[in-house]
Order: sequence, then C-alpha cells, then structure tokens
Amino acid sequence: MKWTVLVCALPLLTACMSMKNVKELPSELIYQPPISGASATVMGKMEPRHTRLVGDRIAYIMEIDGKRVPKDKKEAYSDTWDNVYPITTGEHTLTVTYRMAGHYTLPTKITFDAKANTNYQLDFATDIGTAWFSKDSYVDFWIKDKATEKPVTEVVRTAPPPETRVVSYPIIINN
Repeated sequence: MKWTVLVCALPLLTACMSMKNVKELPSELIYQPPISGASATVMGKMEPRHTRLVGDRIAYIMEIDGKRVPKDKKEAYSDTWDNVYPITTGEHTLTVTYRMAGHYTLPTKITFDAKANTNYQLDFATDIGTAWFSKDSYVDFWIKDKATEKPVTEVVRTAPPPETRVVSYPIIINN
C-alpha cells in the first residue's frame, strides 16, 4: 500500500518541483542603453582561475543607475561580466559585486563620471580565493579607463556576507 501511494504521488511531487516561481522584472526596472547622443561604455572583469580546484574570479555589474542589467532567464548575473553596456556621458552609479566559486561579496555601489567616447572597465583586487588559506575578507573595486589603464574612481571596499550562525540541537531518542 505504501509503495502504491509513493509511486502515484511521485509524478505529482516532481511536477510541483519543476514549476519554478519565475517572475519577470517590469521593463521599467531593466537598464536600457541610450538611443542617441554622446556615449561611453562600461563592462565587468574576469580573471581566469589558476588551478582546477578554484573558479574564475569575476567582478560584474548588477545595476546601472538603479536599474538591473538585462540577462537571459537561465543566465546568472555573473555570466554578464563581459557584456559591454553603452551609457550616456555624465555621472553614473553602478551596483557591482564579485564571485569566485562558492565565494561572493555583498553588492556595493560605485559612482563615476563618464566621458564621451571612452571605454571603462570595472577592476578589482581581493584576497578571496588567492591562496589556500586566505582570509577571504575583502574585494576592492574601482573603475578604470580601458585605453589608459588608469583609475577614474576612488577604491570602494566590500566584504563577503557574515557567516550564518549554525544552531544545532541534540536529538534524543528514547527506546
């Protein structure tokens, strides 16, 4: 009897598990590149992994001026690191973050003044994943001019989220 109920319930349970609650963002909340006028570009950065045991180090842009960057449904935001985003000239605020294998940082904002016909890139320095027993404590972000390789912003530091507290309870089994 138990097996029959389990076999009958299995297709129903797996169907419920495969139905994800995916909701699209309204188009007003997604970044739209400028249509005309003087513009510049900005993109993230990836440093390839150094060994097979660790992942690539990726600094990526999540938002431009408070609007999410566009991405495919199945794509993670970190997969958009190499997208080149056209932006208007003037001041912009980017929300940026970092990922390396299972490590990541809290999103942080960095503001810069874009000049016409200039290509910018998000750059970073970190101790996350740089050595086997690194402290994994920070990522420093800045924006640089790709042509001159010179920074155009101040350094903004962010950190991984605090570790979750593990709470354990003893299990007592009385026979």
